Amino acid sequence: MLEFCVHKRGEAKVPDSTRLLELALKGLEAERAKIDDEIAQITSQLNPRPATAQTATAGRSTPLKKRRMSAAARKKISEAMKRRYAELNSGKRQSAGSRLTEAGRKRLSDLMKKRWAEKRRGKSR
Repeated sequence: MLEFCVHKRGEAKVPDSTRLLELALKGLEAERAKIDDEIAQITSQLNPRPATAQTATAGRSTPLKKRRMSAAARKKISEAMKRRYAELNSGKRQSAGSRLTEAGRKRLSDLMKKRWAEKRRGKSR
């Protein structure tokens, strides 16, 4: 990819860096175009429909209209969500207190009293 220029004295010099960068850029752009073509080809084989919205709307002169939901549909969805939320929270509200039974609470209390008593006895010695 390097080009050499021969000058009067017979010395070979590398062209200036801008020319070299331009050539490198052209080569990379050609590779990118080739890779993009291959990607498009593979994508079209995997999914015969347009892969992106850009390719689907590229040929249209008018933009697509925004889809809007009717008031009845919004109300129906709202009521369904309220029913689901009420079902989920109906069980939680009833058992909002502690989940320990009286026997379990007493057992934990006795264990903690025993531990603290042992700790106090250990300090006094």
